[in-house]
Amino acid sequence: MKKIIIAVCMVFAVAGYGFAGCVEGDCVNGEGVYEWSDGTRYSGSIRNKAPEGHGTMLYPDGGEYVGEMKAGSRSGKGDMNFPDGKKYTGLWEDNLMNGLGTMTWADGKVYVGEWLDGMSHGQGKMSYPDGKVREGVWEDGDLLD
Repeated sequence: MKKIIIAVCMVFAVAGYGFAGCVEGDCVNGEGVYEWSDGTRYSGSIRNKAPEGHGTMLYPDGGEYVGEMKAGSRSGKGDMNFPDGKKYTGLWEDNLMNGLGTMTWADGKVYVGEWLDGMSHGQGKMSYPDGKVREGVWEDGDLLD
């Protein structure tokens, strides 16, 4: 009886792992689709069992990233559509906007410039729908006066 219970537990454990793992393709070193238990889904290039190279990441909140990945993180050039309507095109490092990029908000506001750890930081220009423009050096999301 004990062996039957262990066998049933093993089947459920393997079935659960299938949901939070490889869905199709080569999820070790190749092209595949991987899904996490929270609903996040990745399709694209995989190396050493992690997203690496070009791919698409779909998030449960409706966000979508298309671009370069490194060791499972958004790194390199990529485009991110956020659930609140913002869109970012530019460089990423360790899942954060880092380097040159453009953020467009749903209300039409646009920032073009440098980013550091997910915030406008460095030389940049913010354009507003009413025609107003703020340009200069930004630090931690704020324009320095």
